[in-house]
Amino acid sequence: MNSLSREDALRLAERCLGLTQADQAEVLVYSTASYLTRFADNRIHQNVGEENLQVSVRAVLGKRVGVAGTNRMDDDGIAECCANAVVAARNAVEDPDFPGLPAPQPIEQRDRVRDSTLEFDAQRRAEAARDLIDQSRMRGLTAAGRVEASATTVAVANSLGVRVAMPLTEVRASVLSMGDSGSGWADFTGDDADALSAEELGEAAASLAERSADPGSLDPGTHTVVLAPDAVATMLDFLAYTGFSAKAVAEGSSFMTGHLGEKVLSERVTIADDALAGDALGMTFDFEGMPKRPIELVREGVVVGPVTDSYWAARTGAENTGGALPAPNTFGPMPLNLRLAAGDASEDEMIASVKRGVYVTRFHYVNVEDPTRAVLTGMTRDGTFLIEDGKLGRPVKNLRFTQSAVEALANVLAVGEHRRYAGDEGSPPFVPPLLLEKFDFTGQTR
Repeated sequence: MNSLSREDALRLAERCLGLTQADQAEVLVYSTASYLTRFADNRIHQNVGEENLQVSVRAVLGKRVGVAGTNRMDDDGIAECCANAVVAARNAVEDPDFPGLPAPQPIEQRDRVRDSTLEFDAQRRAEAARDLIDQSRMRGLTAAGRVEASATTVAVANSLGVRVAMPLTEVRASVLSMGDSGSGWADFTGDDADALSAEELGEAAASLAERSADPGSLDPGTHTVVLAPDAVATMLDFLAYTGFSAKAVAEGSSFMTGHLGEKVLSERVTIADDALAGDALGMTFDFEGMPKRPIELVREGVVVGPVTDSYWAARTGAENTGGALPAPNTFGPMPLNLRLAAGDASEDEMIASVKRGVYVTRFHYVNVEDPTRAVLTGMTRDGTFLIEDGKLGRPVKNLRFTQSAVEALANVLAVGEHRRYAGDEGSPPFVPPLLLEKFDFTGQTR
């Protein structure tokens, strides 16, 4: 399993630059090889692979910008893509704030390719799926999920001299274990297939499913909660989406707007975007080829500032932190390497400190009601339990909630000492479990 080499990706980018007749040009090359094994009803039902090579060209004519993309790599396909980007720029509306493409800056290269992942073939994925399934099957439960491995190379080049490329590997696995009246969930994300313990993952999901059987009712209200890492990851994902972008701050739709330097969250909360951490995943540069700079977004509850890209750095007078997404995008810059600082409590200690509360494994069907306070609405799923007298008690039916993530994180009583990558989609944050004093549940599923 291999994507395009770093050298070949850069050569392709150079080739496209030479064909783009514009004042400035930028080329993004994205090469990926992804292989997926899915299972349901305790058996593998899908085994697929995809290899794709895409090029995106951004052409600049004065203050007009156009973008075109293709996965046709023949001479005519590439030439047409480059020409289409120029046509798009010619017909675009001028943006007087566009600062031009960024000039090159030094990039820290990191080795994030693991041989174990490149060798994680169909046989090994099937063995991992078997281990995930067996933990449910032996308990009379039914398992569904996936095991996926990918190799990706990203290259960015522009006419001002940016030339960067980086290969990556990634492994993901998830398992949903289901009984007649209960379910449990577990997931894994990493760059090293040898770090995936499918048996342990399957056991965690199956144990939750067994424990969550025959759930009872719980009245709506405000409860103390212990959130497992997957639930915490969902909150951080939505804060990234609604609040951690310089665009959102400038436009007044972020919880950060008007509160820079103010304590808004609990002093126990420090959130960073750090692609250079030793255990970080993904690229060390953004989709403009700019270095991803480690930045604290919130320090001990105090709002420090959002992530930027070249456009929003120039527009706001801030440093470019390397948060650019592929052009064009409507979101502005985005943090893709979120990390919530660890605390000193174990999950068991959190539970032991709660007289009466709720334990939440993860959230589901989450949507934004109010971006300015990151008010989220959704449901719990796959393991929701009552906490009574410091012990994990009876399972409860899934609860509906409407809760501001900002207000929830303003009432943190404890932060877990152990962190992991959590979440099944996108760029998962690195998070611990949390103990929150208040969380608003509005109803219950039937």
